[in-house]
Amino acid sequence: MFEALRKMIFPIIIIVLLFFVAMIILQWGRGLSRGSSYANQNIAAVINGEKISWQEYNKYYNSLYQRAVQNTDEELPDKKTREIQGKAWQQLLQDRLLAQQVAKNKITVTDDELYAFLKLSPPADLQQMNYFQTNGKFDYQKYINAMADPKAAPFWASLEPVIRNEILKLKLQEMIVQTAHVTEDEIKESFLDKNEKVKVGMINVGYARFSRPPPKSTEEELKQYYNEHKEDYHINERAVLNIVMIEKKPTSYDWEIAYNKAKAIYDSIKAGADFATMAKKYSDDNTAKEGGELGWFPKGQMVEAFDKQVFSMKKGEVSQPIKTQFGWHIIKVYGFKKVKEIPRGKTKKEVVEKAHAAHILFKVTPSSETIDNAYQQLEQFRTLAVKEGFSKAAKEIDMTVKKTAPFFKGDNIQYIGNDLRAGLFAFTNQVDDISDVMENNSAVFVAQVAQKIPAGMATFDEAKPKVQRDILKYKVQKLCHDTAEAIYTAIQKGTPLKKAAKMHGAKYIISKEFGRSSYVQEIGRAPKAIGAAFALTKPGQISPPVDYDRGTVIFKLIERITPDLTLYNTQRDSIASAIMLNKQQELYSRWYNNLVEHSKIVNNTMKVSQNRGL
Repeated sequence: MFEALRKMIFPIIIIVLLFFVAMIILQWGRGLSRGSSYANQNIAAVINGEKISWQEYNKYYNSLYQRAVQNTDEELPDKKTREIQGKAWQQLLQDRLLAQQVAKNKITVTDDELYAFLKLSPPADLQQMNYFQTNGKFDYQKYINAMADPKAAPFWASLEPVIRNEILKLKLQEMIVQTAHVTEDEIKESFLDKNEKVKVGMINVGYARFSRPPPKSTEEELKQYYNEHKEDYHINERAVLNIVMIEKKPTSYDWEIAYNKAKAIYDSIKAGADFATMAKKYSDDNTAKEGGELGWFPKGQMVEAFDKQVFSMKKGEVSQPIKTQFGWHIIKVYGFKKVKEIPRGKTKKEVVEKAHAAHILFKVTPSSETIDNAYQQLEQFRTLAVKEGFSKAAKEIDMTVKKTAPFFKGDNIQYIGNDLRAGLFAFTNQVDDISDVMENNSAVFVAQVAQKIPAGMATFDEAKPKVQRDILKYKVQKLCHDTAEAIYTAIQKGTPLKKAAKMHGAKYIISKEFGRSSYVQEIGRAPKAIGAAFALTKPGQISPPVDYDRGTVIFKLIERITPDLTLYNTQRDSIASAIMLNKQQELYSRWYNNLVEHSKIVNNTMKVSQNRGL
């Protein structure tokens, strides 16, 4: 069928086609053009030997970018732009890896499969086209008629590569998840988890009882515990970095830029612009949506410069921009009053002067010029450091080298925080290697691997903080368990549960009905404890003490509510489908993560981002 359609042409449909393609393939507008060496080479990435051009990466980036800005006239902040860069890379990577796997497994799509897919699963983009709608809703009959219309051949032919690609991905996914299966026992277990309930009496001895105040440990006890549990204190590989950094602090030039903006808005207000409207549009404070409203506040509550300005003004007056540590403020005073109340930190009422004001805040942040200057300085430093050595270069150009404390993979890094790129650099490079210029929210920096500390047994001093936590938990847990054991012994000797609990400072309570995945009063969602409650089979049966992650509990079964099995018959298929879908998703996710892990990937898009190439 599609072979015949390809031979037919209808000029009017071509116009529709061009409009559709314009909607689907968004214009390339924000290229990678800031002089990066990676851009000059035109290689954005290499995925298992397949080179990806910057033009190809730009398709993904600009598609996401245009969606992000379609409802705003303002530039996106750097953080959002970097987020889009990451998403574009992930989409591109996934598409390329799946395409490679499709080719490897020789998966194909026939014309009949293509036709059936379009007929039975109309793509969402097509459903939203006016051409296929009636009274604002998708008209399936109109869609089917268009599929059968020979005049529409060019339109459908243009979709063919896109739809074929989607079907190929679906067939690959089906191949990956076909081993997933669901047993009858799994379906019944899921049904019971959701529908079977119990009602119990319980005595809970929780950690809170013995941890306020917590039991203390001597140095000798800590060392003894450490020696008896040394195998628990294996320490993973750590790294140490030397860092030369320039913090992202506004310069006097940045303060001047913000002041000029504030002064322009002040002039507009003095010329008649509405203060609240200008606050909503221009203020960087979270009060912007309320027109900058600060409400009534007493003298001394605001920072000194702000407070001094407000209480020196008259009702209705608007201030020139004033400076605080938060930026530049334009203040409008709506009124003053004196009230008798108890001021904060005092115990008796007194007369308090209050002001009702609003403000427009212009935060001062490092400009792109400030950040670019930092990059230039650090690029010069890095060039010299590679040639003459890290410390010598820093000394020569009067920059400070900061040495971090040892850190693990994924940990915060002293001076720069939880920086994934710096962490990756530290653990994938050798001692003395020097990084490219990198950037995070607070600084621009260059790092050098100063030390690699191999994995091994932690010394007592290294393990001491964890030993202190572990021995505290052990002691509290033992106190909980021993108390519950004493209660249980009394119960075994014939003491009623309520009395046995009271004898040892605990309480006997009766729970509401709860399921296996419910939140249970006193014990939360502890699987071990809830499992012990469901293990009781006869009313009156009492469990021995059960240790769980927040204490030790004793249960007495009061009632077991078994669900109607006819309900199981009506829910069985939907439960099976839900379990199967979950298994397939997990199976596919594991397969894809394994595919990424074992692929040879060079990602230059991250390097460009780090070097401000966008």
